[in-house]
Amino acid sequence: MTEISEQRSGAGESPAPLPARAEPIRVLLADDYEIYRHGLRMILELEDDIVVVGQTSTAQQAMQVATELQPDVVVLDIYFPDGSGIAVCREITQRLPTARVLILSASEDDSDLVEAIKAGATGYLLKDIAPDQLAVSIRATALGQPQVSPALAATLMGELSAVVRGAPARESGQVTELTDREREVLGLVARGWSNRKVAEELFIAENTVKNHVRNILDKLHLGSRTEAAMYAVRGGLIDDPAHDTH
Repeated sequence: MTEISEQRSGAGESPAPLPARAEPIRVLLADDYEIYRHGLRMILELEDDIVVVGQTSTAQQAMQVATELQPDVVVLDIYFPDGSGIAVCREITQRLPTARVLILSASEDDSDLVEAIKAGATGYLLKDIAPDQLAVSIRATALGQPQVSPALAATLMGELSAVVRGAPARESGQVTELTDREREVLGLVARGWSNRKVAEELFIAENTVKNHVRNILDKLHLGSRTEAAMYAVRGGLIDDPAHDTH
């Protein structure tokens, strides 16, 4: 379902901590849940400097409507029945260089965050964001200022700090505790692959991949997928993921 509207409702006034724009921020909403989309629209229509120019419920429509309307910001989910929001994000940032993408998702999986950033998203927020913060984040996104939910930002900062400090390598003996399948999964995770992509590559269920990742982290005494990737590279278990062309 696609809805396009150029009319703006300025029912309320909100303080604008960011530099004012001459024109309102034109926003496209892309989410497969109609009731959620309409809720977002109602919230944003209270803002004098934001106008919702369209709504779409599928990945295919999201790209088509974005091309037609040329919004300043696309508020995009990452899961659609007909495709990946990450793929849509990548296409939008490649084809519409003036548009910014703000991911609004229920997923707290750090691999989704990493994939979104790699696809060119300016921000990644969880759907439990407070209504008054949504408009603030859209304004910041329109200016190209990165936006990440606090819970996810804390995780990323912790991992970055570990890299900067030069986290000590673990005992090589720990690697021998991994099964052949776990080593295989670790190699793919270290290349930044999502659980879904790993599952497709290995012909196993996505939940099975999640279980393998959990076992890997437990056995290696690691706290996240990112730490596991760094461990794999430092330990020579795989080549530098940056050179992976799969």
